[in-house]
Amino acid sequence: MFKTPIEKVFVVIPAKDEAKFISHVVKRTLQVGFKNIVVVNDSSTDDTKALAKSIDESIVVLDHIINLGAGAATKTGIDYAVARGAHLVATIDADYQHNPNDLIPLIQAIEAKEVDLVIGSRFLKKNKIPVSRIFFNFLGNIVNFFITGLVITDSQSGMKVMSRRFAENLTITYNGYEFCIEIIKNAKINRNSVYEYPIDVRYSKETMQKGQNIYTGFNMLGKFLNPFKNK
Repeated sequence: MFKTPIEKVFVVIPAKDEAKFISHVVKRTLQVGFKNIVVVNDSSTDDTKALAKSIDESIVVLDHIINLGAGAATKTGIDYAVARGAHLVATIDADYQHNPNDLIPLIQAIEAKEVDLVIGSRFLKKNKIPVSRIFFNFLGNIVNFFITGLVITDSQSGMKVMSRRFAENLTITYNGYEFCIEIIKNAKINRNSVYEYPIDVRYSKETMQKGQNIYTGFNMLGKFLNPFKNK
C-alpha cells in the first residue's frame, strides 16, 4: 500500500458538533486500514464525543473544554500524533465531505515525491462544488499567493498529509480557517516542499450550513491584512 508502517501513520479528525457524520467517517477510516485515529472534540454540544469513543477502543478522543476553532483542534491532534511517534500525520474533515480512501494516494505521493506536505485538491479533478465554495477557495488562493508566493489550487483543503519533520516544526496561531493558509506559510518559511494531489469531495445540506463561506472568506482576508485583529 505504502512504505511507511501503518502503525506510524496518524489520522487527525477535528470535530465540532458532527454527531451525524463522525461515526461514518471514523468507521470508513478504520476500514481503509488506519490504526491510529485521533478525533479532537472541539467542545461539541451534541454526541460527537460519545459516538467517536463507542466505535472502537483504539480511537483516541481528545477534548477541548471550550470551543477553540478548527485551527486549534487540528494543532492539538497533530501535536498528539508527533508526541506518540508518528512518521506521517494526515488530517481529514469530520463532516464526511472527504473520502478516507483518498488518504492512500496522498501518502503514496508524499513518499514517491519525497515532499513534506501533500494537499488533497478538490480542483485537480472533476467534482461538483458549490459556487460559494469555489469563490471562497479562489479568495483563499489569492491570499495564499500574496502571503507565501506559492501557487496552490486548493489552499482551503482539510485533507492533508505531512511528514514528521513538517509536523514537528508546524506553528498554527490562527484558530479559524485561516490556519489552512498558515500551514502553507509554514512550508514556505521552513523551505519545505509542497505537492497537490486530486481528491474527491461531496457536499451535503449539513456541510453547506457549516464551515467556509463568503463571510468567512472576507473575515479571513481581514485577519491576514490586520495583524492586530483577533486570531
